[in-house]
Amino acid sequence: MTVTRKLYTLLCGPTLLNYTIPIVMAYLVTGTIAQKYIGLYQATHIFFAAPVVWVGDIIPLPGMPIFLGLIFINLTFKLVFKSPWTMRNSGIILTHISVLLLLLGGLFTALFSSEGYIALGEGEQKSIISDYHMREFVIMDEQGRTLTTLNHKDIKAHRALNLDKQFPFAIDIHEACENCKIVARENKTEHHIGMAQHMQLETAPPKKNNEENMAGLVFQVTYDDTHEIFVSLEDIPKYPTVSVEGKTYKFALHRQHRRLPFSITLLAFKKDIHPGTTMAKAYQSTVLIRDGDMQWESIISMNEPLRYKGYTFFQSSFIKTPQGDVSVLAAVWNVGRSFPYISGLTMCIGLIVHLFMRGRSPKKKPKNGKDKHA
Repeated sequence: MTVTRKLYTLLCGPTLLNYTIPIVMAYLVTGTIAQKYIGLYQATHIFFAAPVVWVGDIIPLPGMPIFLGLIFINLTFKLVFKSPWTMRNSGIILTHISVLLLLLGGLFTALFSSEGYIALGEGEQKSIISDYHMREFVIMDEQGRTLTTLNHKDIKAHRALNLDKQFPFAIDIHEACENCKIVARENKTEHHIGMAQHMQLETAPPKKNNEENMAGLVFQVTYDDTHEIFVSLEDIPKYPTVSVEGKTYKFALHRQHRRLPFSITLLAFKKDIHPGTTMAKAYQSTVLIRDGDMQWESIISMNEPLRYKGYTFFQSSFIKTPQGDVSVLAAVWNVGRSFPYISGLTMCIGLIVHLFMRGRSPKKKPKNGKDKHA
């Protein structure tokens, strides 16, 4: 048997599926247990999203996406080349298609879905989502308009940023950390500006919840014969600033922003308190959605999300401030969110068709034409 024939037999047969399913189950169990110790975000990234899983940073193992891809290919080959496309077998074919749709929806979700949040005070209007996990380093002009954006994960310590020629300066990164520990600076010089005069950053272990990490940068801006060193921390409203050739530039490190195709305004926030405590047992937000010439009110509560234009808004939490309560809405955009429903419906139809077709199949008669129990 040739290599091509062996590969064809492997892809069309049950052997590949029999080996991959237990491995996928092991990854699911391990990733679920790991969430308790390293947090949901890290466990999801390592065991469910990464194409390669490193054991002890030495041994590379195929990740979950590779095994799911093998299952998808195996089912596709079995469906196309080995399954008899007959009316009698139509229920089985529909069931196989439903599994392929579910895997395809998972692929779209992994590649294109995003999640973030919107924090709204009463009467406040926003059309921007802040990402829970992704951070970005932004260079702005004096009016706050974004000139360029760099992914914080791509910024490495002791390297220079690759900037466009439009910028009359260079930026060298001294420190870059996804979760920073602030320590007092002992070697202050005249080149350290603002917060950099008093603090320096050290890399700290990541927290279980990725949104609790505080990202930061220590960077040097060089122009003409000037060298200035700044510290930029995540979501600090006071931005490092330089003036070069008559223009002012600002630098900011914040959570990645995505613009909504509509705006959302918080009209009212209501919370119910457990008797005799200050703990909220339920809370809801009354919001106003504006999309072009259309606008309408909607209520978002803990068990009643708002869905519009592919976005789903959940009542996540709230923050107490001196100015009043701030409602925090989790925002999820998922291209593949309809696939589980389509897959489930297809599987249900497939199983019903399978039972119907099997039920109406003629029973085989004994070869001698008599009942063997007679």
